[in-house]
Amino acid sequence: MKKLLLFDLDGTLLLTHGAGVRCMQRAGQRIWGEQFSLDGIAFGGGLDPLILAEALQNLGLELDPTLHERFQVVYEAELRGEFAQNPTVQVLPGIAALLEQARDHERSILGLLTGNYAPTGIAKLAAANIDPDWFRVKIWGDDGPTRPDLVRVAMERGGNIAPEHVVVIGDTPRDVDCAHKNGCSCVAVATGGYSRAELEQAGADIVFDDLSDHAALWAFIHG
Repeated sequence: MKKLLLFDLDGTLLLTHGAGVRCMQRAGQRIWGEQFSLDGIAFGGGLDPLILAEALQNLGLELDPTLHERFQVVYEAELRGEFAQNPTVQVLPGIAALLEQARDHERSILGLLTGNYAPTGIAKLAAANIDPDWFRVKIWGDDGPTRPDLVRVAMERGGNIAPEHVVVIGDTPRDVDCAHKNGCSCVAVATGGYSRAELEQAGADIVFDDLSDHAALWAFIHG
């Protein structure tokens, strides 16, 4: 039976060095004014629609569907513009070779599970020279109301794959939580905002400093 590997994006595959937050902030201010702020909101493992809704709730506003669509367009334009002027996206250690291996691995299905909106997630991948089409299953931040729901959507789209054949690979306690709430295993990697100790405390099944030790990772996944 093939394993569905669900890779997180930010902090797991790549780093944008704050570009996503900066561009989301500018997009929000263009639509809702200078009072729009992302201060105090936890981004790690969060879903973009929920991050935006929390920022608006702090202003006493609700997320209007029309303005939400406009925000996504502006956010994507801001992000692509920043990448064009300042291409600082960093592919994390071991990722390029690992994705190449996973694409051709006869016992694996390569998947993406991220809190990003699709257009901005694709923009980040493109800036890192990672082709979105490498991922047979792609789950974005608005494909479900919570991160655990996204895992369930991924299992369905992957062909109703059983939880024991799904591995979530991420860099935050929220990745661990969404995996375990669905009976899946979780590989955690300390390349984002959380330390190895924090990820171990969150209950990850295995923790790596980065994903450059491919032999150890494959041994865990298919061992």
